[in-house]
Amino acid sequence: MNLSLDEKLTLLSGVGFWHTNSLHDKIKHLELSDGPHGLRKQLDGEKEAEPAVCYPTASALACTFDPGIIGRIGDELGKECKEKCVSVLLGPGTNMKRSPLCGRNFEYFSEDPYLAGKMASSFINGVQQNGVGTSLKHFAANSQETHRMRSDSVIDERTLREIYLKAFEMTVKNAQPTTIMASYNLINGKYSCENKWMLTDVLRNEWGYKGIVISDWCACSNLTKSVQAGMDLEMPDSLGIHKECIRKDLENGLITEEEIDAAVNRILEMVEKIGQTESEEATCIRYTMDEFAALDSTKRRHKLAYEAAVNAGVLLKNEDILPFNTTDKICIVGDLAVKTRFQGGGSSHINAVSYPNILECMQDKFTNITFARGYDSFRMEMDERMENEAISLAQDADIILYCGGLTDLAEGEGYDRETLKMPPNQIHLIGKLQELGKKLVFLSFGGAPYEMEGLVNFDAVLHMYLGGEAVAEAAVAILSGLENPSGHLAESWPLHIEDTPAYHNFASREKHVPYTEGIFIGYRHYNSKKIPVQFPFGYGLSYTDFEFDHLMVRKNENGFVASVDVTNTGNRSGKALVQLYVRNCKGDFERADLELRGFEKVTLNPGEKKEVNIEIPMSAFAVYDINAKDWVIPEGEYGICIGKSVEEIELSENVFVEGVKDLSLPKCEPKIPEEDGEAFTITSSFLELAEYSETARQIMDEVTRGIQETYPDKSLEDPFIRMVLETFKDGTADSAAMLNRNLVTYDRILKAIEEANENYKK
Repeated sequence: MNLSLDEKLTLLSGVGFWHTNSLHDKIKHLELSDGPHGLRKQLDGEKEAEPAVCYPTASALACTFDPGIIGRIGDELGKECKEKCVSVLLGPGTNMKRSPLCGRNFEYFSEDPYLAGKMASSFINGVQQNGVGTSLKHFAANSQETHRMRSDSVIDERTLREIYLKAFEMTVKNAQPTTIMASYNLINGKYSCENKWMLTDVLRNEWGYKGIVISDWCACSNLTKSVQAGMDLEMPDSLGIHKECIRKDLENGLITEEEIDAAVNRILEMVEKIGQTESEEATCIRYTMDEFAALDSTKRRHKLAYEAAVNAGVLLKNEDILPFNTTDKICIVGDLAVKTRFQGGGSSHINAVSYPNILECMQDKFTNITFARGYDSFRMEMDERMENEAISLAQDADIILYCGGLTDLAEGEGYDRETLKMPPNQIHLIGKLQELGKKLVFLSFGGAPYEMEGLVNFDAVLHMYLGGEAVAEAAVAILSGLENPSGHLAESWPLHIEDTPAYHNFASREKHVPYTEGIFIGYRHYNSKKIPVQFPFGYGLSYTDFEFDHLMVRKNENGFVASVDVTNTGNRSGKALVQLYVRNCKGDFERADLELRGFEKVTLNPGEKKEVNIEIPMSAFAVYDINAKDWVIPEGEYGICIGKSVEEIELSENVFVEGVKDLSLPKCEPKIPEEDGEAFTITSSFLELAEYSETARQIMDEVTRGIQETYPDKSLEDPFIRMVLETFKDGTADSAAMLNRNLVTYDRILKAIEEANENYKK
């Protein structure tokens, strides 16, 4: 297609927040929409997204250990995108969970790259079979929300390859996502959008990626460097500012038209493949909430959301009290019983149909129910009146069902949690309830692990994570025995924050964040270093029992295959999860003791036996050798282990694997890059600029007031407002202009930077 230079430069930036440029309908365009656990189609200028089905978040879906159900959800999401004229669904989130305190962990699958890669691949294949694109994100090492637009993830290459890039590599090779979203953060001193090694050398040249790379929203502050690195499209539009910058750089010989053409051609190919015309988008039907709720497709998808939530629920403890009897006299305590939390806050927030909460579902199943709020989920402070009411009602019950965990105030996009503990008002209330000496069951919600207060005194614990719009129905179905829980933890639950591998350097206010723990994140850390946890990776109970036996490992042309018999030895049907770990051979280098290399979930009736076969490719034994710049297999004896969790290995058989003899690898040590240039630039934050610039201080005050005026019904502590303010203050000055375009002009930002540099030199 013949395009003018101006048209080419125009295509490199979006239009508004959610569209690519159609050049006045000369070409097709893409409409992008947030996801991934639902469709958040929000038109420019509108505060509320269109109604959509809300599925369990990634943290919950990973606990299903079932790529099949995730593929089905992807398929339905792809169909829903098609119905609503959305070209690209922005997800899935595939970042590794470096610390349980990351505020956005509910959007990510796991601390294990193999599990995350399997889940992401299935999700993407499900969506894209409908002619709709996805955006694998956030590429890469986006491990914290603190300074998320400016923090530098400093990681040695072996750790980067084996942990933080591995799930992305698996997904690119197994699913070829139509787009990949470059993250906000720097990696070893270079912004992800400007990181040629990541976007071109590794992603395209090594992995064979064929799609387009887009920026996270306002992650691109230098369009010239980003295009040269391999990024194709900046989102959202940059008000024409970046376009003029790249035009000047072209005139000055800092970029070539051939480099621009490479990005433009990839965009043209993509919009032709999955894009739409402006007239096609104009015909898209919009539904009211009532109209959407009445659709047969909505009802069908709600059933799938329920099935996924049931499969994701993890029974963490059960001392013969669950399932409940219909005659039990149950006192339900906890604000989350009526304000049931089913999704996280931020850019993935879905405008879902209203469905029954926990209290309503319990009242539908049981006849002898009382209820007290006990605490306010939108506050951290204790309410004595609420507590006293709960204690009074609970005294007359046979069983107390406590509904609690992490509230919207405790976790969300844009900020990290400051503690592993539960909200203080819940801690105090739990202590009072446990003093009653009653049977006590904990129905837990939250997107990430936390210190479960008084765990030893609970008779049962069921954790539902953030289980989507049907989570209340699913939770009560499990509590009542209608459904048998089969979820298993996709992340470790530590005992104390001091035990976590990144404790000393997570979410600090420093720009450079060294990943000194190297490859030892999650269970690789706890298991290898013998650190006790609340609940181990892979852990989950059932209402029936399973037995594993007759492990056989045989060699085949691709590596090995392990077969094991699984028998349901209990008295009801259930789903067994077979987890295959490789116990690594010893060598002259750091390596985790056990690593997940396969899994299979099977349904068994009472007394039924099935043989499960799991392939183990040779890549399961490989490590990344930074000297050879390649994956190599250390020669030695490995254990093929079958477990019910990483700490419950039931069967093991050793195999000898040929490879590199006496391999020696250097220690995983991150190296802080050297700083150069001006003290303050367009990538400095307003918090930094405000220390030296009166103009920056004025802008901060104006934006804060503007946000409050825009959302007069929300306080500064509201999770959404907190995310917006944190993003503004901690993000780059460049991003502040793009995200607050009605409140901040670019000229004033440049003036603030100039002031700050002048005052800093003084």
